[in-house]
Amino acid sequence: PKTLLVVECQGNLDWYAIFAGATFQGQPIHVEQAEWDDLTVVSYEDGGVVVSMRKAKKPLPNTTQAQDRSVTVNFVLLRSVTRGVKGQDSSNKLMALMHGNIPSVNSLMSAYVALERPIVFAGLKRIQRKLGRAEFPVIPQTLYSSHRDMLITPSFPVVGKVGSVHAGYGKMRLKGMDEFQDFKSMCALHGDYVTAESFIEWDWDGRVQKIGNHYRVFKRVSANWKGNVGNMSVIEDIEVLPHYKLWADECAKLFGGLDILGLDFVHCKETDREVILELNDTAIGLVHKHCEEDMGYMRDLVLLRMAQVWPEAPKPAEAAKEKAREGDEAVAEDTQTPGTTKKKKKKKAKDTQPATTTTTTTTSTPKPSGENSGEKYGESSGEGESDGGVSKERIATWDKESSPLRNALQPLREEQ
Repeated sequence: PKTLLVVECQGNLDWYAIFAGATFQGQPIHVEQAEWDDLTVVSYEDGGVVVSMRKAKKPLPNTTQAQDRSVTVNFVLLRSVTRGVKGQDSSNKLMALMHGNIPSVNSLMSAYVALERPIVFAGLKRIQRKLGRAEFPVIPQTLYSSHRDMLITPSFPVVGKVGSVHAGYGKMRLKGMDEFQDFKSMCALHGDYVTAESFIEWDWDGRVQKIGNHYRVFKRVSANWKGNVGNMSVIEDIEVLPHYKLWADECAKLFGGLDILGLDFVHCKETDREVILELNDTAIGLVHKHCEEDMGYMRDLVLLRMAQVWPEAPKPAEAAKEKAREGDEAVAEDTQTPGTTKKKKKKKAKDTQPATTTTTTTTSTPKPSGENSGEKYGESSGEGESDGGVSKERIATWDKESSPLRNALQPLREEQ
């Protein structure tokens, strides 16, 4: 049976229950769930990828999380960011999985690319160049490689962000140059890059969520200018309009394919237009009321990708039927129209005739000038037909053939 590792940052989500009863090619799937901090990864040359997990701090009931365990992993479902806001960095473990070429959802390569926000933002800008700013309105952004470069800014107010953090951390709203200079002095304490983008006065923000071929769009109203901070926000489902689906489909093509994604945007109060802010990959948070259903979509997606990685071999009976069908097709090709079949067989006989020489007294035979004049005639012993020779009986047979061949043999018939 295949072993599935689910890397999940929320310990209360039970993937053991979600995959309960799921089978792959007739065998149950062995599921293990752990956080990045609770596991280690070793990729061996011949022994596969071995993941060792320690006992969880709060084990899920009736699961293996209540003990230390080690497994050889076949597939991974990533549901956790690889770098956290509290110094957690599991990129080495991610690279160990990549070293072992472990298939996953989302792909390990896309998770590696998503380690740095500027690379993901560059993907959004590529889509904008393709579709145009009106169809894909990404917020203008400036990136400074260090605090020393923070000289020219967008129009104030701006939002300054440090590094590649998430969940509202590491960003400030700056209303003027004085605040920007204070922010710059704080950035000098770190070696991170910094981004700045215009602050948009929004009345609600939204997210387009895509899991496989399933789409949702959420609208959120919050009292905080950081919509994802605090517990006072109100979330509702809104219609999946065509342009939302277009956005999600284009983003899903980035970085080798994103099976799971969340695209965040805001609605501007002044212009009544939507502006795209950022793209989130496989570790998107799920809305509580849809959580279990969306986890089910992810389970189905994992089973689909596993079937693509390890396609099921045809059963013996099906293989025999396929072989018989191929044999019938081969027979059908050989049994075409009578005229076509006859010419094919005759040509094959001529092509395989050996040119031989006998030791008896022979009579030289003139070379015909017809369409088969490239072939070489042999010598006849005068008694029937030798290997490669031409007898009167064969000439008589050929005489009944088409006129070009009969014309080519006319000199030989007159001589005899």
